Amino acid sequence: MQSSVHKLGVAITLMVLLFSGSSWTVDAQTLDQAKALGFNPDSILTNDDVLSIEGMSFDYLKNFLRGKGKLADLIVTDIDGQQKTAADVIWRVANTYKINPKYLLALLQKEQSLVEDPNPSQEHLDWATGYAVCDNCDKNDSDLLQFKGFANQLEWAAKQHREKYLLQLLTTGTTVSGNGVDKTITVDGQSVTPQNYATAMLYTYTPHINGNLNLWRIWRRWFSLTYPTGTVVRGEPSGKTYLIYLGQKRLFASPAVITSMTDPKKIVAASDTELAAYPNGSNVLFPKFSLLRSEDGSIYLLVSDGKRKFADMAAFRKFGFIEDEIIDVSAADVADIPILEPISTKTIFPQGALAKASGSSAVWYVENGVKHVLQDEVFLKLYFTGRPIRTLAKKTLDGYSVGNAYLLHDGELVRGKSAPDTYVIEDGLLRPIPSAEVFEAMGWKWHNVVKIPDRVLAAYQVGNAVSLTPVTPNDAAQVTVNSNL
Repeated sequence: MQSSVHKLGVAITLMVLLFSGSSWTVDAQTLDQAKALGFNPDSILTNDDVLSIEGMSFDYLKNFLRGKGKLADLIVTDIDGQQKTAADVIWRVANTYKINPKYLLALLQKEQSLVEDPNPSQEHLDWATGYAVCDNCDKNDSDLLQFKGFANQLEWAAKQHREKYLLQLLTTGTTVSGNGVDKTITVDGQSVTPQNYATAMLYTYTPHINGNLNLWRIWRRWFSLTYPTGTVVRGEPSGKTYLIYLGQKRLFASPAVITSMTDPKKIVAASDTELAAYPNGSNVLFPKFSLLRSEDGSIYLLVSDGKRKFADMAAFRKFGFIEDEIIDVSAADVADIPILEPISTKTIFPQGALAKASGSSAVWYVENGVKHVLQDEVFLKLYFTGRPIRTLAKKTLDGYSVGNAYLLHDGELVRGKSAPDTYVIEDGLLRPIPSAEVFEAMGWKWHNVVKIPDRVLAAYQVGNAVSLTPVTPNDAAQVTVNSNL
C-alpha cells in the first residue's frame, strides 16, 4: 500500500507504505503478462476514469456495493459528525470533489479490500484509502489522527487528487513528485511516460507499478463490460471506433467504413480502459460493397459476410461497376475475408436489392437469387433508407428461392409496441436488458431503442439476459474473424 504523508502546516512529503500482502515491485514476467491483457503502464486509467462524476448513478453505486460486500448499508461517521451509510459518504465525496465513484471504489479495494470484505475491520475502515500513513508511521501520531476514519480518508484522498495533483498538473505541468504528462520517470526500474493526468496522479499517489497494476486489475474485473457482438463502440478519449465481434474489438479504418456499417448515432461511448480488456481482432478496412483487386489481379466485391470474385470482366461490367472505383489491396488485407460464390453474368443482384411483385405490397430483400421478406416497414427505415424498391413481374420474383425472413442486425436495441421490455439483438436472439441501470451502464441511449411490432419480435427466440459481468480476455473466443463482417 502506498500513499502520501501530509503534516499540518508543512509542505507535502511523499512517503511509501508497504503494499499489504505483496511486494512493492512486480517481476518482468508478470508485467509482460499484464501488458498482453491490455495493461499499459503509461496510461493506466483515463482522465474520465478518475475525474468524471458520470461514472455511476447513486442507485448503481448502492446496488454494486450490495453485490460485493457490506459498504452499501454499513453505518459510519461522516466529517460533519452525522451517522450515514458508507455508500452515502462515497457519493458525497465523489460529488464534492468531482471524482468518479468507480475510482473511489477501486481505491478502497486496492488499499484495504473494503468493497469485497464481508466483515471489514475498524482499522481497515479508519485507513480506508491508505492516506497519510506509511510503512514506519505510528498511527497514533497526533499529526495523523486528523486523517483517521472512513469519511476522512475518502475526503482527503479525493481532495488530494482534485485540488492538489490536478491543480499542480494544470499550473506547473507536474505533480509534487515530478510526475507529468509526457515526462518520462523511472518506476521500479521501468521507464514510464504518463500519457494523461490520471496516470501521472496514480504514480504520485502510489509510486509503484505493482499497486497501480492491482488497481487496474480491479478496474478491469469490475468495470470492463462485456458488449454484445455487433456493438459499435468509440473509445474515450482516443476517439478510436471498434466493432465488438466474438469477444474481440476490431478497429474501423475510417469514418467511411463506419457509416457503411452502422448509424453513427448508435455508437456507444466506452472508456479506453474498458476496451483495453478486449483482444484486438483484425481491422475493418473497407466499406461494404467495396471493389478490391488483389495482387494476382483478381477483382472482388466485398459483401456482408465475405468477398465474391468476378468470374470475368463481362460480369463486372454487366452490373455497372466502374474500374476507377477498384481499390488495390495486399494479400494480407484480404487474407481472412471468406471467399464466397463467384459473380458471373447469371448472378442475380450481387449487391442486394429491394423488390416487390406487381400489385403486391410485400417487400423482399433479394441477394444472389435468394429473397428474404421484410416483415415490416421498420426494416426499410432501419437498414435501407434511400434504397429504391424495384417492381418485378410476379413470375420473376416467384422464381427466386425463398430464404429466411430478413433479420434485425446484431447490436440493435428493440422493444415491442405493447410491452416495455427492452432487448438487444445478438446472433439472431433477443437478449433481455433487465433494468434501466444495466441499460445505462452499458452506455446505450434510450432514443436508439426501436419499437418493433409484437408479431415480428414473437418470431425471435429469447437468449440470456444482459448483465454487467466484465469481459474476461482469457475466455474470449479464439477465432479467425472476417475483417469486414
